[in-house]
Amino acid sequence: MAIELSEKQITDGWQIVKFGEIAKNISKRVEPAETDLEVYVGLEHLDPQSLRITRRGVPDDVIGQKLRVRPGQIIFGKRRAYQKKVAVADFDGICSAHAMVLEEVVGKIIHGLLPFFMQSDMFMDRAVAISEGSLSPTIKWKTLETQEFPLPPIERQKEILEVLEKATTCNQLYNDSLDMCQFNQNNYLTSWLTEKFPKEKWVRLDSALQRSPEYGAAETAIEYTDETFRYIRVTDINNRGELIESARMGAPKAGNEKYLLFKDDFLIARSGNTVGKTFLYKESVAPSAIFAGYLIRLKFDSNHIIPEFFKFYCRTPIFWRWLEATARGGAQPNINAQQISKMKIPIPTVVEQEKALEVLRGFEQLSLKISGQYKKSYQLNQLYFANAFNGGVQ
Repeated sequence: MAIELSEKQITDGWQIVKFGEIAKNISKRVEPAETDLEVYVGLEHLDPQSLRITRRGVPDDVIGQKLRVRPGQIIFGKRRAYQKKVAVADFDGICSAHAMVLEEVVGKIIHGLLPFFMQSDMFMDRAVAISEGSLSPTIKWKTLETQEFPLPPIERQKEILEVLEKATTCNQLYNDSLDMCQFNQNNYLTSWLTEKFPKEKWVRLDSALQRSPEYGAAETAIEYTDETFRYIRVTDINNRGELIESARMGAPKAGNEKYLLFKDDFLIARSGNTVGKTFLYKESVAPSAIFAGYLIRLKFDSNHIIPEFFKFYCRTPIFWRWLEATARGGAQPNINAQQISKMKIPIPTVVEQEKALEVLRGFEQLSLKISGQYKKSYQLNQLYFANAFNGGVQ
């Protein structure tokens, strides 16, 4: 993509640079079974649009060669770049081989600006455009390093970085507030259930299901059109149980009707680093959708469990302790439909669930407000960056 600078930009000292002039790819490979390092970060641990890493695993969680990463280096999800995953490491460890580990080449760009540069729509749109492959589009370094971008002079870069760092501090406060809100929500439900239901009163989950848990379709994702079903995969669901809209893919309609999702169908991821991830389906979110094979569908008997109540239950430490004790396999932990059926849980009456939901929905509404403010703040950051970097570029 050819770009040109305006006369004013040229006069002000702007230049067009190749990405390889401001970043270098660090590709040191590590075998997880042979390292003394204690931290592993996969793409599932990275939050879209956030430079901060708040979750991590250990090398024992994974097999196959990974990438060495050091504090201050940038982890960029080269696979499915549309998920916009780029973060700065604050640890000494390894990361997914589906990422790139990058360092700034200080000279044409100042220290600290590259992560913000890579977060921008300008960079991410280009990253998506040069990705190769239809199922799991991936970026090659040889292609990325030749991409050209406009870059302001050093003094202007310092001004931009100062603004972005202050904006990041503001966004972090939103994230901290959101974490605290969700912590209080989980703590309320956990305390209430623990006090009300001693373990001898817990019952098997299948006593509250319409039918046995079901596995999804084993389809190859294709382009999503009016002629296909929406195909919901584990990777399309974020850690808050929401669909990632930019990840929409399709699946053929013929032969997949039995996997169609209906209101209040509940999905649980059954394998890998995402085991236990959940999603409560609403037709308004993704009409005419089916679900993939690494997800298990639950259909609740509404006389016993309100699906929304179970959604909140799956966020509590009670559920996650069960999952940790039940999931089999080291590198790729998994659960199956039979294990989910046998899960013992505390089940209040529907009336009691509704009363608890009044409180839980209050926390949820507060979370949505905080999340909305964060999104507005992020959009303002993107607008500022676009104006700062694109002004005058033809």
